[in-house]
Amino acid sequence: MNLLSFTLADKEYAVNIDSVQEVRRVKKITPIPRSMDFIEGVVSLRGKIVPIISLRKKLGLPDIEHTILNRVIVTDINGHLLGVTVDSVIGVIKLDPANIELPDDMLKKTEYLSGVGKIGKRLILIIDIEKLLSGEEKSDITTIHKKVEVRKKE
Repeated sequence: MNLLSFTLADKEYAVNIDSVQEVRRVKKITPIPRSMDFIEGVVSLRGKIVPIISLRKKLGLPDIEHTILNRVIVTDINGHLLGVTVDSVIGVIKLDPANIELPDDMLKKTEYLSGVGKIGKRLILIIDIEKLLSGEEKSDITTIHKKVEVRKKE
């Protein structure tokens, strides 16, 4: 299994490489007033509006100032582009499915976690990007897309 590995609060995470469109540097993000607290705002990516969420905030981790190491992982959720900010990207790793453990009963409550990978002494939390947002949150992201695209056309 090919995964994109990244850091968040000095821990290693990964997402399936098939869910990643591209990785970009964090650039100027336009805030969206009265949006969910983990939504940082939107950016224009080759003419398309992309909402940006803070994975730190979404997972309840303390917020930090952006640095030159921070990256945005651009993914497609329900036909809409979505950017996810992370502390840094390590790179693409290949993980044998035999080295991935499914979440135990305690970790199953974190629905977005699809497994824990092991490479030597490294533990890698594998996130299912599709399950990162709840149904209501996905709906709110869709609403942001519609509002921003309507304003852009006017």
